[in-house]
Amino acid sequence: MKSKLEKKLKKHENKLRDLSNASSNFVKQVIGNYYGLLHSILIIGGAAIILFSKNLIHLSIILLIISLDAFAIVVRHDCPLTDMEEKYLGISGKRQINEFLKSSGVVYNCSHLYESQLELVINFWALTACKIVMLICLKMLKIELNVD
Repeated sequence: MKSKLEKKLKKHENKLRDLSNASSNFVKQVIGNYYGLLHSILIIGGAAIILFSKNLIHLSIILLIISLDAFAIVVRHDCPLTDMEEKYLGISGKRQINEFLKSSGVVYNCSHLYESQLELVINFWALTACKIVMLICLKMLKIELNVD
């Protein structure tokens, strides 16, 4: 038969465990949202630089970042940030968008994101490389783009 002290300790342990589990879930949410925010900043910021910048150094840096992401997708069969979002949140922003598009009948039914992520990265890489080449050609021909 258990003593009163053992029963009190058992209740106390359960409360600590419950508090630990609740705080663990909160920390996972915070970390997962951090990765989601970081992912969004890289995508939106990179797209803004590609669209609006004429600075060859900035575009080259974006091209390097896209190349590293493409390498990671090929090696790991997933984007590292998408993988981290799914690890901590259970689902990533990319997977949520893909599920919405599947339910709308816009995209084909496929359980993995590898092809769509790689296709998107390749398209942005090609767009950035073409912009860099065009800016170099315009500079070489001494044609200035002044947009005021």
